[in-house]
Amino acid sequence: MNLKRSLTLILAAGLVLSGSRVMVRAQGDDETPLPDETTQLIHEVRETTAVYHNLDAGLDAGYGKFLDCFQHGADMGMGQHYVNGDLAGDDVLDPLQPEALVYEPLDDGTMVLVAFEYLVFADTWDPDDEGREPPSLYGQDFVLKTTIPETPPVWTLHIWLWTHNPEGLFADYNPLVACPADQPIVDMAMAGS
Repeated sequence: MNLKRSLTLILAAGLVLSGSRVMVRAQGDDETPLPDETTQLIHEVRETTAVYHNLDAGLDAGYGKFLDCFQHGADMGMGQHYVNGDLAGDDVLDPLQPEALVYEPLDDGTMVLVAFEYLVFADTWDPDDEGREPPSLYGQDFVLKTTIPETPPVWTLHIWLWTHNPEGLFADYNPLVACPADQPIVDMAMAGS
């Protein structure tokens, strides 16, 4: 692991684990403190899901590789997703059971856990059905994605628990995460998302 990544991980872990009221960019330019209950929930999620730093634990839990490494143009990364089909196929959103684990694939083949993605398919979570609002977790509304290859419309929310994201804790893409240049990628800038 390089020095920049090590320092970023230490800083991110220290901020989340400190338990203090932290100023965080959730998404976009708004920098607001997370409510105490959200900070506590994030701490619980980190403790409960730390086992997934080991990709084999994720595979054993039913997560499987989804497409190739995602990025948005040359400067914004997301990573390689591993999705649990059973969790993705229902309309239950549980912070302790993310539908997708997101890893940054390094040049040496190492997979580094960087984020989780929560998702629910639009046909199982219709906001027009009985006045239902878009799904939300951590006080953040999900975003409807309609241009993910080989995927029907889906509501999504990322949380960058395991690496710093200067774009925000809940942003879709992270300029500090990259897909190896010599491996296949899914460039969402080309897909329109």
